[in-house]
Amino acid sequence: MDLTPDRTRSPAFPNLGVFAVLFGVWCLFFHVVGNSSFGYVHSPSFFGWLTGWYQLATVGESGDELCPLIPFLVALLLWLKRDQLAAAPKQVWLPGLALVALGVLIHVAAYLVQQVRISGLAFLIGGAGFMAALWGPRFLRVIAFPWFLLIFAVPLDAYTNSATFPLRLLSTTISAGFCKAVLGLKLVQQGTTVLQPATTTSPGFHFDVVAACSGIRSASVILLISLVHGYLHLRTVASRAVLVFAAVPLAVFGNIVRLIVVFVVGDAFGEAAAKTIETRFGFITYASALLGVILIGHFLRIREKRRENTIEPRPAS
Repeated sequence: MDLTPDRTRSPAFPNLGVFAVLFGVWCLFFHVVGNSSFGYVHSPSFFGWLTGWYQLATVGESGDELCPLIPFLVALLLWLKRDQLAAAPKQVWLPGLALVALGVLIHVAAYLVQQVRISGLAFLIGGAGFMAALWGPRFLRVIAFPWFLLIFAVPLDAYTNSATFPLRLLSTTISAGFCKAVLGLKLVQQGTTVLQPATTTSPGFHFDVVAACSGIRSASVILLISLVHGYLHLRTVASRAVLVFAAVPLAVFGNIVRLIVVFVVGDAFGEAAAKTIETRFGFITYASALLGVILIGHFLRIREKRRENTIEPRPAS
């Protein structure tokens, strides 16, 4: 047996040292001049702003509490796809530096208008540019999804607050309407507030569907799960797109289910019991939505297999 190492075999990641140096400089750039907004976190570093935001007491109320876990999720996805990443054809592709230039331009614009979250996108675009320049466009296509999934590590609550009221109103109207029409509950809806006057058979309750109950918090989580589920289990872009577009309706559906449970409990046991359900049984929202993600993903996978089986093999030349 010949144990002599095969020196003709190219490494799985050529120019890895060059990438480490360039990416290190890129990180240093965002560390030194990454944040021009000192309203919440007094640090010039983008990473300092990011970690400082994670430590704010309001993060748990905004739906951004999962942001610190995203890098670990991305690392897991890269490990699961390690063979595919190593096998991807690699080549030096200088046009990839255009992405680095684009990242610099976006960051400069974001820095001037104090939009640190947009700088997070610029950081990812520039990092992708270095990978494209050193390893080529085909490698970039393989790593693009897990890499840009890191955008979920950036707190986005500031951009989703404006969407909460329409979702709150929609969830309230559907859940209250269902309880009145199907379950016969005597509810009174006033915008996003639902109340039931006390009677001889019911203690009554007064419940306000606040921003945290809008479904926007669960929507970001369900969207993330839909993306990962589609990436791991579905093959076509069309199937993955269907699952992604279903994320927000599924999150709203899960929130409606929870509100229905809250109203039913309030009718039977009063306001205190209803608020306990609302604050401690948030898993009802996620369980309902996750079930929808799994079912839709299952049917999409069956559809993909059927299409694969119906494709006629090409005759041998």
